[in-house]
Amino acid sequence: MSANANQSDSSLRPGHVLLVIGGSAPSPRCLNHIAPFELVICADSGVDHARVLGLAPDHVLGDMDSISDGSRAWAASLNARFVVADRDKDQTDTELALAAIATMGPRSLTVLWGGGDRIDHVLGVMAAVAAPILSSLDRIDLWVANDLIHVLHGPRTIDLDSPVGTTMSLVPLAGPVAGVTTGGLQWDLNDESLHADRARGVSNVIVGSARVDVRSGVLAVIIPARALIETTTAVQTHHDKE
Repeated sequence: MSANANQSDSSLRPGHVLLVIGGSAPSPRCLNHIAPFELVICADSGVDHARVLGLAPDHVLGDMDSISDGSRAWAASLNARFVVADRDKDQTDTELALAAIATMGPRSLTVLWGGGDRIDHVLGVMAAVAAPILSSLDRIDLWVANDLIHVLHGPRTIDLDSPVGTTMSLVPLAGPVAGVTTGGLQWDLNDESLHADRARGVSNVIVGSARVDVRSGVLAVIIPARALIETTTAVQTHHDKE
């Protein structure tokens, strides 16, 4: 699914970057929902996951404390560029990778992550994708296991391509979100604010052509796994009938 960029750093301006991070293994099902990308970057043991998924890494960043020897050798054989950080650092490997991506100036980013059983890692990743350095990207998608999260750094607008009946939630990240206006939802908002200490935006439903607009702040637009799985199954059933 990936081709190495084969470009110099000065000319590398990818349109869409895929970042694979460590933790639990991502679901292969997610690859069916990810748009074509020009560059694959792995954070530490994300290389192990990329290897299983058949994703050839262009860059590998991190302190290399959890990558397997076999995957490290595999990535090196593909001429991946390694940027090795000191283990005694203030940033996580994911933050280091996101900072590097921000300097490349891509239009969009997809973060592929299998999640895990540590809530501190979940909160850390959510904090990382809300960082201001990513605000210039047109689109940021984060996969956590089978859940899809669109991360909107205001001012941003997104049109959702999920079908009618899809469950979705709006959750503020890194503080309040202002100027939230939606269309095509069962409970629409009109230039309203959502706050991180309230759960007002949880469990809405798409009833038409859905759209979310944010004036300021960082908003997570979450499509749970159940909705995605049901959508995929419906599409496959339709194709089978044809």
